[in-house]
Order: sequence, then structure tokens, then C-alpha cells
Amino acid sequence: MATRLSTKYFCGSLMLAACLAFTASAADAPAASAPAGVKVLADGKPPLNLDASTLAGMPHEEVTASAHDEPASQWRGVKLEDVLAKAGVSLDKPLRGKALASFVRITAGDQYQVVFGLSDLDPTLGHTQVLLVDTRDGKPLDKDGPFRLLVPGDKRPARWVRNVTTIEVVDGGTTSRP
Repeated sequence: MATRLSTKYFCGSLMLAACLAFTASAADAPAASAPAGVKVLADGKPPLNLDASTLAGMPHEEVTASAHDEPASQWRGVKLEDVLAKAGVSLDKPLRGKALASFVRITAGDQYQVVFGLSDLDPTLGHTQVLLVDTRDGKPLDKDGPFRLLVPGDKRPARWVRNVTTIEVVDGGTTSRP
């Protein structure tokens, strides 16, 4: 009887150890993740999934700027107005009428959001320099990327969005009124 009981405990312990080993190896396995990219959405336009290779093929600009108390860095990226044009939202003609109420909402992976009036990006109005950057000092972004929004002219970097996941153009002229 004692042999039967010890065999039972031995088998139970062996099964518990196997379960723990399986759980530990599953936790160490790399998680399958979606390819890094930014989804660009605009009313009435098909969604654009902008990945690193697509962004690399677009015209880039370089700026020197510093975030918070960090030393100045050399940032490289694509103008937000070029990203919007790729998604079918052109700023070639000056905005007029209801289009002046449209805005661009940028969302990060942690759900942090900032908004720009579309008129802020219009070259005939605000013409605010906004870049979707992918490199800093010649290297791909690490913890802040793969894409980060930069507004070099801002007095403080509150609109410098890390880990950008979504860029959405919202037609402000169609919002409902009470």
C-alpha cells in the first residue's frame, strides 16, 4: 500500500513538473506580432497601412531637435502632409469652407492622442512642420518607434507622439449639431 501511495505521489509530481516546464517554455517563446506600421484613415478613402518599406520610399526631411531635457538629435522622416496625400487627402489646393473644420487625430500604442487642424498643415495657412520620423541620429527608433510624430516648432514636445499606430483625418464639417 505504501508503494502504491508513493508511486501515486511520484506520478503526480512528475505531471506537475511537466506542466510547469511547458508553461515556462511557452512564456519564453516570442509573441507573434503584427508587422509594425501605421494605419492611415480618412473619410471616404480606403485605409492605408503604412509600413517601414513604404515610408522609406517616400521623400524624407531632416531636422535637428531635442525632446525634453535630452541633447539635440538628428531626426529623419516624412512630412505628415505627404503621408496624408499618400492616403488620398491632398493639400495641393487651399482649404475652404467646411474643410477648414477638418482635423487630424494621431494615436499612439498607449492610446495617447493629439489633434491638428487640417488647416494647420495647409501650406497656404498654418503650414506647421509635422514629421512622421523613423530614424534618430541615423538609427531606427528603439523604444519610441518604429514611428514617432515630431513637431520641431513646438515650444515643448507634448505633441511628439511615440509609437504612432493610427493617423485619422476627420471631416469636421459633418459633425452633428444639437
